[in-house]
Amino acid sequence: MCRLNHELIIYSIVTLLVSIVLAGCGGITMKNYATAEEQYREAYKEFQKKHYVKAIDGFQKVVYSFSGSPMVDSAQYYLAMSYYLDKEYYLAAAEFERVVNNYPGSDFVDDSQYMAGLCYFKSSPKNSGLDQDELTRALEALNDFVTDYPESELVDDARETIKVGMDRLAKKRYQNGRMYFRLGYYKSAGIYFQSVIDEHTDSNWGAQSLYYLAEIELKRKNYSDAKEKFNNFLVVYPEHELTQKAQKKLAEAEEKIAKSTETN
Repeated sequence: MCRLNHELIIYSIVTLLVSIVLAGCGGITMKNYATAEEQYREAYKEFQKKHYVKAIDGFQKVVYSFSGSPMVDSAQYYLAMSYYLDKEYYLAAAEFERVVNNYPGSDFVDDSQYMAGLCYFKSSPKNSGLDQDELTRALEALNDFVTDYPESELVDDARETIKVGMDRLAKKRYQNGRMYFRLGYYKSAGIYFQSVIDEHTDSNWGAQSLYYLAEIELKRKNYSDAKEKFNNFLVVYPEHELTQKAQKKLAEAEEKIAKSTETN
């Protein structure tokens, strides 16, 4: 709840600052029209001309000055699209969510739910080492979209974006696991590697995580567990780039088991 309030405050401040800038720049603001139809029509003209800042001002006037108009949901949608096409992805996501939350009967709800997810995806950092909160929000929105609107023509695009996003999350978790592995914090490393296997099995990071789980058991001198995991890796990934290394580690684990048996 605190995070949500914080984001709403930031969003309100940004919106206020944008309004102040627009008010001070006569060339990128729109005049006030007497009816919602006129205001919408002129805003849409600016939208078609790709004058997105001016279109934003016009659509905002429809939304806030003519809230009872039957075209307010359309204005809200194109307000969001204007931000999106102006590459203001975070602001666009907030406006698309307003369509979903404020106008549940609108014809734009399904597209808006998809676009909100896409905007969060585009606003998330591509570097998997950075914070991925926006990516998590994107995946939640896109998964909800696929569930709620399975017949939409945008479902295939949503699934492709989900696939890319999931791979990025898998990479981040794998990298966290590798960091802890190098530091010798094997318990923490194992938690990250296991989460990759549980949630991202089909990704390349799933294969590497399984390999390093086996390495952890070897480091801990749990040779029987290491043997089992290396065997599993070789069965599932017989042609992986780590296959030869896994075979050598498997032989090492088997040798340790054999020596232990001889000693006993």
